[in-house]
Amino acid sequence: MRKGIHTIRGQITLPMAQPVQHQLFNGSFTKNFIVEKLDIFQSSVVNNDTTVILHYDNVLKATANADDNAQFGWATVDALAQDWEYLDPNHLIVEDLYVTALSANPGTINYIITLKRKTTTLPQTIMAEIKANQQSL
Repeated sequence: MRKGIHTIRGQITLPMAQPVQHQLFNGSFTKNFIVEKLDIFQSSVVNNDTTVILHYDNVLKATANADDNAQFGWATVDALAQDWEYLDPNHLIVEDLYVTALSANPGTINYIITLKRKTTTLPQTIMAEIKANQQSL
């Protein structure tokens, strides 16, 4: 980690794989992470539309759903190069980060996630945990 920046990278085998877990909890509830950037790209030139979802829970996500409080980041790559990325600006990762990839076709998708260390107060962390566990505030 350099100047509070941390990167995670990996591959997910498609069409639909179990969520990939990245353990980020370091024993401190006040030193957490936010995702600054999510890049995805195919491992070979394939006509394969793929969506990647970042979420807090170890539950397979069947769709990108902004109404699901456990989801906070979405990105897509498609055959027409109409790629996009959305990150909830109010997310905070206290414990684990999960990555799910969705596609109708077999293949492999690569991802690079850029994280930034964020120091928070204990009440901010508690609020983030409540939101991550999909409970009402």
